[in-house]
Amino acid sequence: MKAKFLFVIILIISASCQLNDLEPVIITDGTYTGFFGRSSPNAKYQASDVTLIFKGNTYQGQSSIQKYPAICRGTFTMKGNKIEFTNECPWTAEFDWTYILTGEFDIYKEGEEIIIQRSYGEETYDTYRMTKQ
Repeated sequence: MKAKFLFVIILIISASCQLNDLEPVIITDGTYTGFFGRSSPNAKYQASDVTLIFKGNTYQGQSSIQKYPAICRGTFTMKGNKIEFTNECPWTAEFDWTYILTGEFDIYKEGEEIIIQRSYGEETYDTYRMTKQ
């Protein structure tokens, strides 16, 4: 529980970092594990354990909380400090589809961690913080 609380604090701090201060990332094949969380000054969100497996330009994964985030499988492309996921799985309509791992994200490296982050404006972010196993 302490780790998840610390993760939320790190999310807030990382959201306020200047993007140019972070090291660009090259995704290599392998398994990456860590946390996902949505952060916002207007709401409290919990953190979820996530696993992503990258091979070539494909990914698959899972989260410890069903559909938070919604990770299945698909392809990805990288350009500079951006990564774009293309989800290949069908989803049902009973949840917030912004949690599906699809679309464009910023991607950076801090030490051994990779940070994959998307902004929704108004200081709301989805952030994946993971390390390669």
